[in-house]
Amino acid sequence: MTSIPLSKEVIEWVIPTPTLGDLSHNSTDIENDIDYLLNWLHPYFPPSLINQQQIQDNNWIQFNNSSHKLFNKVVEPSKRVKAAIRSCLKDDANQLEFVKLYNNSITIKLNSFFNHLTNSSNLTFLNYFNLIKIINGYFNSILQYLNMSPLSKDLFRRNLNSLFYNNLIKDDKSHFLPLLSNYLDESLYNGDTTSAGTNPPYSVASINEIIHTLSSINLINEVNHIMIQLSIKKIKLFIVENCSKVWNKYLLELINQYIQHKIYPNFLISLKYSTINIDANSYLYDLIKIAHDELVSLRIKEIYEIILNYPTSSIALYELYQCFSIKFNHSNYNQQQHNQLEDSNSSSTNLINDVSHLSNFSYLVNFSLKSQSYQRTKLVENFIKLSHEKILHSGANTVDVITTYIKTIKSFLIIDPKGVLLDKVVRPIRTYLKTREDIIIKIVHGLLEEDDSKNDLVELAQDLRKVDPPNKQQQTSIDDGLDLNWIPDPIDALPDFKKAKVTDIIESLISIFDSNEIFISEFTKLFGQRLINIHDYDVQKIETYLDLLKVRFGKDEFTSLDIMIKDIKGSKTMNQIIQNNMNGNLSHFHTSILSHLYWPTVIENLSDERDYFNVPSAIEQAFKSMSGQFNEQKSGRSLKFLPSLGSVKLQLEFKNNISKEFEVSPDKASIISLFNDQNEELSVEYISKTLNMPTYMVSSGLNFWVKEGVLIELTKSLYIVNDDDDDDEENNNLNTNNDLRLRSATTTGPSSATSRYEETKPFEDLYVLWPFIQILLENISMLTSSKILTLLKLRVPKETFDVQALSPSYFEEYLDWLIEQERLELQGSSFKLKN
Repeated sequence: MTSIPLSKEVIEWVIPTPTLGDLSHNSTDIENDIDYLLNWLHPYFPPSLINQQQIQDNNWIQFNNSSHKLFNKVVEPSKRVKAAIRSCLKDDANQLEFVKLYNNSITIKLNSFFNHLTNSSNLTFLNYFNLIKIINGYFNSILQYLNMSPLSKDLFRRNLNSLFYNNLIKDDKSHFLPLLSNYLDESLYNGDTTSAGTNPPYSVASINEIIHTLSSINLINEVNHIMIQLSIKKIKLFIVENCSKVWNKYLLELINQYIQHKIYPNFLISLKYSTINIDANSYLYDLIKIAHDELVSLRIKEIYEIILNYPTSSIALYELYQCFSIKFNHSNYNQQQHNQLEDSNSSSTNLINDVSHLSNFSYLVNFSLKSQSYQRTKLVENFIKLSHEKILHSGANTVDVITTYIKTIKSFLIIDPKGVLLDKVVRPIRTYLKTREDIIIKIVHGLLEEDDSKNDLVELAQDLRKVDPPNKQQQTSIDDGLDLNWIPDPIDALPDFKKAKVTDIIESLISIFDSNEIFISEFTKLFGQRLINIHDYDVQKIETYLDLLKVRFGKDEFTSLDIMIKDIKGSKTMNQIIQNNMNGNLSHFHTSILSHLYWPTVIENLSDERDYFNVPSAIEQAFKSMSGQFNEQKSGRSLKFLPSLGSVKLQLEFKNNISKEFEVSPDKASIISLFNDQNEELSVEYISKTLNMPTYMVSSGLNFWVKEGVLIELTKSLYIVNDDDDDDEENNNLNTNNDLRLRSATTTGPSSATSRYEETKPFEDLYVLWPFIQILLENISMLTSSKILTLLKLRVPKETFDVQALSPSYFEEYLDWLIEQERLELQGSSFKLKN
């Protein structure tokens, strides 16, 4: 036997729900009072809605507002019916029992009506609204004549409202809420409220009537919820349409005005029907907060592009900071504008300040309280994600990464001046920059590039040239225990967050690396190249840059550069003395005398194959003359010629009296000088052998002169002078009587010197090591040269002598010299003190 589950329908089938119809069979009726009452109440439903065929044909919706009164009208009871009402409802117990039975009767009628309606009709919102007015008005009229107690009336109203809710809201078939939402959207926001069954279009007064009617059947919460959803929808649309990609205009005030004048007034329409004590001003705050949150969400999606467009996007960054930092005050936010709105809606002036019971608008409150910490986290996560996609990969240009890093620092310090967000977003960029092999070179050249138009990292050069660079001591955090203004770190700060805010871009880039020595070495190398090619011994500009670098790195970090600059200054004095002694015979020959030990980036990179080639005899003779004069001035010291360094100013004169001036490297000057002595074509092999120069250097130099139009390439290995003035056809006509004369080869100043010299005195620079060597060999009787050098690296202070820069071969020469001086003696492969 199959069991039937015990449900409400089964129970009602066995024991039917009692209704008013059951009262007519009561044998205790007095003078038929109940019959009179029931006959007056029959058919327990608006008569105008009873005709099912009329409902099915939708004829009932063709009446206007004035017709509602006719359909809602209840015939006033006669004196006999009124007496029956008083008899049957004479006490509270009878009234409550009557309400219970009456509601049961209404439930059957109302449910049946709505079931048939939703299954057979396609209604608009205004159809439903007219229906609600008819039903609600009908039962309100009956309640006026029943003359029941407030408790009984309230019970009846609550049961009737429950029927409306179940049939309109709970029953999805009615589509009442979507219809209501569409109607409010069209009426309040689009300005066109024309709908089926409305003539003329509904005005604001009509909206008030609709909301009032829905509030009377306890559907105000649903209205409020729809109003909130519509408002948020409109806010999102407004933000997207007016703020997307707009980073150079102030938008917060525009957004606030839109909320105050377009969105907020619609809230007041439904707000005045709320049944709780509320603070209307708080909703203005919530709506503005939602709009700001939407703007933040949009900016989170755009953050990478915003950073790249800095400083053009500074306004968007500042408004993002405002959204993160401004604290709204519910009671006084834009009070003046709010008061103006209240004046135009007098019903809202009675609202009191009670924000703690905003249950009807809980959706709005929850939305506006979106976690600021969550927004900040999403901002960081999205920027890091986009950074990895756009720039932190092997195909990215190092300069672009550095530029992005600089813009990131400046941008995020606007968004979050405390530097918490910046600390998070720069970490992956710093980690990536540390892996780029050319990062040091790019930073150093960016700092020292004098021509801003050619400098892709011009901000670094500008920061370096600032008169008052940031003071490192001022950036040092004060001990929290001694700081009277101490505040804790932000809650979203990382555990190793440093309180000292990044304000100096240069310092931030340098701090990527654990040691400054790699930067010092690159600075020294670059300045050395500039000093080699400097004009007229003028080191003022380099000294200015060096002073700026000392401020950031420390004045004791550039000892080698100080000596290099001193060498150039001393070279100027020495050249003047030599020129005076030679009566100006060497006026065209200027030299720089370099201390061997302090130009490691220049000296150590020299190659016997590449850098020591033969120079023209005139230059060779000039060097010998200058070397002799130097020996007279510096007794016991000698010079070594470095022909590859520096530059030469040439004036070349052709047979047609046309002359051209060039400033070239010494190897190119040496190559073209051979054509001054020959009237025929020269081969690469001949030039290479004559100058003792590698063939690749010869080919490179010849190609340079071909591009300058001085030489013509006959074959891949044969070249001849081009003394024709024309550029096109005549350049192809070879003249066998070429006559190229090297009219002058002038070296003016160190930057254009054809030669460079290495100043040496027998191991004078290593004299400081002798006491340390003596102590080592006194404690350990014999040591090899490599062991002595290793121990010196451990024992000799760097400020005394940088043993790390000392080459093993040069040190062995020094030890051999000490043997000649009879300070050491050699036993096998080990050195010991001379007895």
